Amino acid sequence: MTLSPLHYWQRLESVRAAIGVGDHDDAAQILRTLKRELGGAAGPADAGRMVFIEKFAATYGLSLAGALSAPEHVPPAIPARASARPRLYIDAQHGLGNRLRAIASAAVVAAATGRELVIVWQPDAHCGCRWSDLFVADTAVIETAFLQAAAQAGCRIFNYMEIEPGACKDAPILADGGGDIYIRSAYPLVSPYHAWPKERQFLQSLVPVPEVADLVASVRHPNQVAAHVRMASGPGYEHLAHESPANWPPEAHAQIALWRGRSHARYFIARIDALIAAGQAETLFLAADLPETYDLFARHYGQRLAVLPRRVFDRSARQVQYALADTLLLGRAERFLGSTWSSMSDLARRLSPDIRLAEMSGRDF
Repeated sequence: MTLSPLHYWQRLESVRAAIGVGDHDDAAQILRTLKRELGGAAGPADAGRMVFIEKFAATYGLSLAGALSAPEHVPPAIPARASARPRLYIDAQHGLGNRLRAIASAAVVAAATGRELVIVWQPDAHCGCRWSDLFVADTAVIETAFLQAAAQAGCRIFNYMEIEPGACKDAPILADGGGDIYIRSAYPLVSPYHAWPKERQFLQSLVPVPEVADLVASVRHPNQVAAHVRMASGPGYEHLAHESPANWPPEAHAQIALWRGRSHARYFIARIDALIAAGQAETLFLAADLPETYDLFARHYGQRLAVLPRRVFDRSARQVQYALADTLLLGRAERFLGSTWSSMSDLARRLSPDIRLAEMSGRDF
């Protein structure tokens, strides 16, 4: 007998919740229970599910060996209402840039269709912070995903996470008619209500917490040029949960590897040197994902260079605060040099009221 999809997804939601609060032992126990249940099932879908949970476990470094002692977990109930309006829940996935782009898209769709926006922001290995670690909250936020509970309650479901069974990335979000909608996405939404200016307006209205504002204030700005160099990808980094190939279909992972190669620091340096020769880059801000990139730029550009100093590049709450500060600083320049296929480069452009010229690696230089 095939394990029911509802039970399967309840288990996976519980694993996500455990990882989000740092309880990897509990997450591993839940996966062991699910593996045992799948082993006793005989449906054609169960073999594929077994492969998926083994990849999921490897992505987060969870062991599927050992005794089973996990308690029963169920997804949270749908939160009580604060208003009579239907809701649009946006279950934002992956890292900071991916999450904020998806949320901004959802905010525009919610406003256009008369829905209350509810952000579902569950900390995990991709983004280890809470919403309140980044922004002064002025919207409803839930910290535990509940996709299957939402489906049971009659919400219309849109799942853009293409590695998950039943997902359909880029499915049109029409939001016609009434009722609640639950969207799980790491990407901007496809919808007739899409409006780039309104998405930017939403993002620029967010107020960073004082800890982030202090980081921004500590760095010289504005600068004539800001560069975002995103290189950390490929076999040397795929042991990290947020860089694992299990996060994307093979074709998407191949695109990431391609564009990371085209975002090498040497291409940025060649372009910046040309701008300096033309008198257009007297001051420069750099945000990067490798300490070696910072060291290279410091040797090459000296006093021209401004950075937000750090030597840790993980996805912990404090480092995500640094990432947000870097993104804001990238937007405080006249000219922006970004890394193609990087959500952080895209987010910097969306957040910025100041960028007048933008060039992208592998396309413009």
